[in-house]
Amino acid sequence: MRLDPARIDGDADRVVRRLARNGYQAYLVGGCVRDLLLKRRPKDFDVATSATPNQIRDIFRNCRIIGRRFRLAHVFFGPKIIETSTFRAAPRHDDDEELLIRRDNVFGTATEDARRRDFTINGLFYDVETEKVIDYVGGLDDLKARLVRTIGDPDIRFREDPVRMLRAIKFAARLDFGIEPHTYEALLEHREEIEKCSPVRVGEEVYRLLRGGAARRSIELLIETGIAEVLSPRLAAMFGAGEQMSVYERHPEEDDDEPDDAGPTEPMDEEEAEWWSIWRPATRLELSFVDDDDELARRREHAWRVLDALDEYVARGKSPSNSLLLSVILTPFLFDELTGGEVRPSEASAMINELALPLIEELHVARRDTDTVRQILQAQRRLSGAGRRRGKPEALARRDYFGDALTTYTLAARAAGLDTGDLSFWHKLLGPDSGDDEAGHGRRRRRRRGGRRRRRGDDPFDAFTGG
Repeated sequence: MRLDPARIDGDADRVVRRLARNGYQAYLVGGCVRDLLLKRRPKDFDVATSATPNQIRDIFRNCRIIGRRFRLAHVFFGPKIIETSTFRAAPRHDDDEELLIRRDNVFGTATEDARRRDFTINGLFYDVETEKVIDYVGGLDDLKARLVRTIGDPDIRFREDPVRMLRAIKFAARLDFGIEPHTYEALLEHREEIEKCSPVRVGEEVYRLLRGGAARRSIELLIETGIAEVLSPRLAAMFGAGEQMSVYERHPEEDDDEPDDAGPTEPMDEEEAEWWSIWRPATRLELSFVDDDDELARRREHAWRVLDALDEYVARGKSPSNSLLLSVILTPFLFDELTGGEVRPSEASAMINELALPLIEELHVARRDTDTVRQILQAQRRLSGAGRRRGKPEALARRDYFGDALTTYTLAARAAGLDTGDLSFWHKLLGPDSGDDEAGHGRRRRRRRGGRRRRRGDDPFDAFTGG
């Protein structure tokens, strides 16, 4: 099967051909091959080769070796990086009970490298010289069937690296694929293993879910599989885990006796108990400023529409920051209070903390992102016209977080059906490149020169950063 050469990155093509001229096997690999076969534009191009990292560096002067768990080479072409990795073999497990991969430094063959990858659709190689797709793992068949399937036993693969469960959801959501039944069952069984992984690594994968252009479908799958409850009970409760859907609802005709929300009334065997635990309602979302279930349902529906707006925003080529992603999730549940003009700043700050702090703690959000999220949320008052602050609007527009705050308000207001035509004033303050659409990014932090050091309390916005 031949791929269109015009759609292959020229620098990646040069890396592969130069390695081949030096006597090494080298192929395009992974997501770029998958996306080219699906007629999608690859985000980046990766290369796999029989050359070791040191041998790669000997060939390319514009190369840097990185990594601890596994060393690989970055070949630089200006700002572009072609990630070039040596063929690896599957990890060896010394302990049958503990499958979590802690070291992954064993070189191998092309076949071994393909079989150690996570999903069949990511295990495809492309030889640019022979113009053939090399498939050791059945990835072509799964692309045609539009299925996400682990390479090998999913019970083992998810226990080796539980983050693969989040990646399965990412690919299913982003590509609009289904998850192969055995892979799906293993994901449900082993979802608690995610707690063994580095919080930083898990957090970055969550951001990728939200940033990939399929945030709504990603959240739906997190809720459906129960992984949202593992990651953050507050996130699960915000989006109605157990209230929106269950694993049974995907094929209701297969189970005419589906239990109601009250749960089974008869004694359950072990298998029934396990399935009930998968989809039982999560912790209920209780907020002091939300009066009743109807009001909560309205805000939750607003949140789903904001996720749709976020996906449209990403489809236009935008790359939202971590703080923007978190703010977009939180804002719909506070939008009325932040934009209504009836809540004092101190009260708004307390509401922000009540909603956001559990989510921030459960997802282990970095301090810098936490502070920025609070600033973005509080800025909604000013952008909506509800806030009556001293000082000039230009002072707000100079804040690093202002672009993200403006984008958050625009997405939330449009999702609520409000007219956002009166934001041109703020866009002009942001700068000529912001246009009439969402701003997209915060401002780059400027270095302060001279003068006394600003102390907490000097800035009216500092009150909402936790101090």
